Amino acid sequence: MEGDIKKDLIKLYREEFGKAPDIVTSAPGRINLIGEHTDYNQGYVLPIAIDRRTFTAAGKRGGELFIAFSKELGKKTSFEILPGKFEHTNFWVNYIKGACNLLSAQKTIEGTNFAIGSTVPRGSGLSSSAAYVVSIIEAVAYLYGVGLKDIEVPILAQRIENEFIGVQSGIMDPFVAKFAREGSALLIDTKTLEYQYISIPKDCSILVCVTGVKRAIATTEYNKRRQQCQEAGASLSRILGKEVTSLRDVSINELRNAEGEMDRVLYMRALHVVTENDRVVKTSAALMNGNKEFVGDMMLESHMSLCSNFQVSGPELDAYVDIAEPLDGVYGARMTGAGFGGSAICLVDSEAENELAKRIEREYKRRGYENGYVFIARTGCGSRLEKS
Repeated sequence: MEGDIKKDLIKLYREEFGKAPDIVTSAPGRINLIGEHTDYNQGYVLPIAIDRRTFTAAGKRGGELFIAFSKELGKKTSFEILPGKFEHTNFWVNYIKGACNLLSAQKTIEGTNFAIGSTVPRGSGLSSSAAYVVSIIEAVAYLYGVGLKDIEVPILAQRIENEFIGVQSGIMDPFVAKFAREGSALLIDTKTLEYQYISIPKDCSILVCVTGVKRAIATTEYNKRRQQCQEAGASLSRILGKEVTSLRDVSINELRNAEGEMDRVLYMRALHVVTENDRVVKTSAALMNGNKEFVGDMMLESHMSLCSNFQVSGPELDAYVDIAEPLDGVYGARMTGAGFGGSAICLVDSEAENELAKRIEREYKRRGYENGYVFIARTGCGSRLEKS
């Protein structure tokens, strides 16, 4: 699959621009095994890169005109990089504009041709946007000799999402898109940006259960949830009489003692984040000890908290979990990503992966959800230069 999309993209670039690209870069989509809505609260996360990638073919053209073609969207557009000038009809171009704007602070960025292709399903909670923006950053930095440190790539990507796209996302998605390693999850402390590779048991597979419900994340309640977490932190700071810079600073005992003085909704949001951080730590330890059943228990707990405390699930995500959880060979299931549609994931016995994928998809469609599908995701690596 990777070879085909890369080959097709180089061919497309030649057809569109009359020559081969100077560079092709790629970055992976991801699933998050556990640790949802914790990264913008300076908490712990445990994502895994998957073998679906976004590729960017790029080459210098000179001057001030930029031209970009999206293979999946079938759209081609031209633009200049002007401060404050953003696309409304071609929203996807804003990621390129953001990357070029920020990188131009270090080197002069001239007119550039781009062709973008991807196997990461868009709007499915698999971080297609982070794969896209990281591949763009890597391509532009290579072309113009911008000497970025590895850690600067996800930080820039997060700035682009926050400042140029309007999504107040955390660091997790671009971080795993940069640093992922095949065969491992990435335990990230989003407060310190320290990370550790946690091996995935070789007899386990991951099923991605796509709901078919597209998420327009910038127009969902994602930003509202982040605001509520900030308000919860401010409330706890007042009640506890200590500085709470993020919900990471609060223990479960402190939170429960403050419950009677907090707004109910803010308490529920904080309860999810505080307990989710604990689940990430326990899940990481269980993976290292090969305790797959306990990992599954943590996944289900996480899902239930996302349903009741954070209120970001939905009937389609809940249906997948309800279908998968009782099946032999399924260790655990939960929604992944921001919620409001997107995808669920299942950790399963590798020997049963194909039969389980078919069975879960079949039952999901029998329940009336016609647009969903299930695929087996292999682990992937972080961003890389494909051609120079």
